[in-house]
Amino acid sequence: MSERRRRRELEEERLREEKRRRRIARERQRRKQVMRQRMILGGAGILILLVVIIAAAVTIRNKKLEAEEAARAAAQKEAEEEAKKEAERNTLHMVAVGDNLIHDSLIQAGEANNWNFDFLYENIKSDIENADLASVNQETPFVNDHEDVAGYPDFATPTEVGDALVKAGFDIVTQATEHAYDQEMTGILNTVTFWDTEYPDTTLLGVHKEEDDSRVKFIEKKNFKIAVVNYNCMISENHSIPEENAYMVDLYSEDSVKEDMQEAESNGADVKIVFLHGGKDDDSKTDANMEERLNFLAQQGVDVVISSHPHILKTYEKLQRPDGGEMLVYYSLGNFANAQTSPANLLGGMADFTITKDSESGEISIDDFTLIPLVMHYNADNSQCGLYKLSDYTEQMAEEHGMHQQTDEEFTLSWLKEKAGQAEPVQMVTGTAVTDSGAEEDETNTEE
Repeated sequence: MSERRRRRELEEERLREEKRRRRIARERQRRKQVMRQRMILGGAGILILLVVIIAAAVTIRNKKLEAEEAARAAAQKEAEEEAKKEAERNTLHMVAVGDNLIHDSLIQAGEANNWNFDFLYENIKSDIENADLASVNQETPFVNDHEDVAGYPDFATPTEVGDALVKAGFDIVTQATEHAYDQEMTGILNTVTFWDTEYPDTTLLGVHKEEDDSRVKFIEKKNFKIAVVNYNCMISENHSIPEENAYMVDLYSEDSVKEDMQEAESNGADVKIVFLHGGKDDDSKTDANMEERLNFLAQQGVDVVISSHPHILKTYEKLQRPDGGEMLVYYSLGNFANAQTSPANLLGGMADFTITKDSESGEISIDDFTLIPLVMHYNADNSQCGLYKLSDYTEQMAEEHGMHQQTDEEFTLSWLKEKAGQAEPVQMVTGTAVTDSGAEEDETNTEE
């Protein structure tokens, strides 16, 4: 083989070897790139997986936090609602009105309305219904027969008046009044039987057909146990109660009050309310007898005294009790439904007060109390009769009032507002209950 040829072959061999090495280098480089890409992809996958895991963990954590926050908010809302409910259960709103005197003209108006007396109370019904408890002094006894009904002086009221009082929303009816014995034993029996039979859930106070019936009644409402009792301080001069029937009407005496308040305490009463029927007719002052009684009631820890009988609207206030507590006193709510002709007898009032109980100590307080003036309206022929809040009464109604047929005394809207303003207390707590008694002769009865 010639030298030239051999060199060519060697060169070709060298080129082939170089080409092989380049191919191997390229293959090695490609494998490195593939490995690098795989590593990058693997890292990216791991990173994505980590991101997914972290995101899932964050989502789970956020959902857990949201759930915990929602649970906290729900628990807080539930606690707030329960606290609100508890506060509501520890708040008792009461209203009370004065003497429901069903005179002849009102009887005639009811008879003309098919013996339905709802019209007397329909204008103030919502105020009565909205209270937790509402009381009325049913001045006159009931009779079952329409042939026996009568007005002044020996009242005999149709039982449909009782139906109307219940429909209006009254829960407590007091009947230890001056006229309680107008129909003597029969009137008491008819009255008690009516309430016990027709409206057993209505709390009747002051009259009894059984000698062992307790004077004190207990009402459980919301978180309160209220002891209520009704005392009469006089009886109509036309009637006297025989000794053997003395139990039929609850008459005021210090012994009775002491015994009843002890019974209230022993039965766990939170609140003690006394409905007191007494005072002098049409006298705006508080006589010595009433002061003495209020003093004694304060000594016995009474919380509220609501007085009836004077037939005119008087003031109200809180008195300091000897034990450091306070006693809310309404000296007279005046008349409720009636057909008297004197302007003063046509202006009455609705006591409106709220009793609260401290949820921890159980302490009772009455910080919210007022009086809503009421006007008894009737026109000349008694075709329109009913009670109105003074705030709803008009000058035209005052001009059309039937009392103008009987008297020349002033009866205008401005006069009514002026008189109602005189019943407002000068200050909310006026002092302590009196400590000295200066008893005078018992109250006297004047024409109603």
